[in-house]
Amino acid sequence: MVAVTSLAVVLFGAPLAVAAARLYRSREVSRLEQVATRAAGALPASGLRGGDPVDLPPTPARMQVALYDEHGRLVAGVGPRVGGAEVRSALGAHVRDARDGRWLAVAVPLHDEEQVVGAARAAVPWAAVVDETRESWLLMAAFALGAVALAGMLARWQSSRLVTPVEDMAALAMRLGDGDFAVRLRPSGIAEVDRTAAALNHTAERLGEVVAAERAFAADVSHQLNTPLTSLRLGLESALVTPGADPVAAIGDAIDEVDRLQATVSTLLAVARETAGEGSASDAGRVCAEVAERWHGQLGASGRPLRLDIEGVLAPVACPADVLREILNVLVDNAVVHGSGTVTIAARGAGRGVVVDVGDEGEGIRGDVAAIFNRRSPQAAGHGIGLALARSLAQAHGARVEVARAAPRPIFSVAIPSARAASTHV
Repeated sequence: MVAVTSLAVVLFGAPLAVAAARLYRSREVSRLEQVATRAAGALPASGLRGGDPVDLPPTPARMQVALYDEHGRLVAGVGPRVGGAEVRSALGAHVRDARDGRWLAVAVPLHDEEQVVGAARAAVPWAAVVDETRESWLLMAAFALGAVALAGMLARWQSSRLVTPVEDMAALAMRLGDGDFAVRLRPSGIAEVDRTAAALNHTAERLGEVVAAERAFAADVSHQLNTPLTSLRLGLESALVTPGADPVAAIGDAIDEVDRLQATVSTLLAVARETAGEGSASDAGRVCAEVAERWHGQLGASGRPLRLDIEGVLAPVACPADVLREILNVLVDNAVVHGSGTVTIAARGAGRGVVVDVGDEGEGIRGDVAAIFNRRSPQAAGHGIGLALARSLAQAHGARVEVARAAPRPIFSVAIPSARAASTHV
């Protein structure tokens, strides 16, 4: 901006300076012509040679006024003894100005009965014109320097206004690279920069969501595989140390457990990608029976019974079997780890859907009931992943996981809409 302003000052200032110099010269020539004309009016009635005295009008300071005869010789006033080019031009009946050495002079013809009988000359020192021109140029130079200084200040302000948001963007990019996805850019008031900042903020938000989903998936998989892996390991170790154990049966049980583990990983991965069984329906009673069969052996080994109660024929529900199975596995695992006594899985029809209750005979939930569904909440008392996963899986498929009874003998309820009701709603 400073360079552009300086170039503009030069391009416009130079012609203006030349025009100012010509203006001051023209103004001075006009003033001299007026003085010379007044002096010509002082010509005596008898002419220059009549012997009458010549009474010239008052002369301004630093100005010479003189009258010359037809031969260009000084007759009256102050001036060179012989007139110069301007006097010779006036004797030829022409008004002319000329710079005569250190003087700027103007001469006008003297007429007597329509005859040119001489010339009236007025002159000022050339330095007077130069001084006025110099003052004008100095004033223009001061304005030019002021314009350049103002342009410099504006350029500095504008550059800082632009540089600060750009530096903030660079800092945001660095923090995104360090894994801080909560950072955001504030509006700068510059439309183009703000559009870029909004795009970066959106990118940071999306990256945060993606990374959070990946972390949640890793935590969910770790949580959901911990118990099955422990069961698989115990089964294989038992087959190794038990004399006469059938290795084929142990391997078959291990393969079944591995299949369940693989199904669990696939389900959680599909849910993380929001593609888990979209639009599919399942038999809630059959899923409850499969979950009960899976947990029956583990609960029996610890001396805790498992009771399955399915009321009548249940309508198909609008939730994939793999997702519903994971939800129920989380609730049963919660009852196994944090509860006591008999674990109950009960399914019943309710309105236009199905409700599955999972309960135990323990003391139940103490404190804030809602907090147990918060992922890794300090108040969750160990429920920070499993119950949060169960609720998020349910909500993703139009179902709900609620605490039907907190204490004692807690009951968790899963309310699932029927497949017909869900299709009618759509």
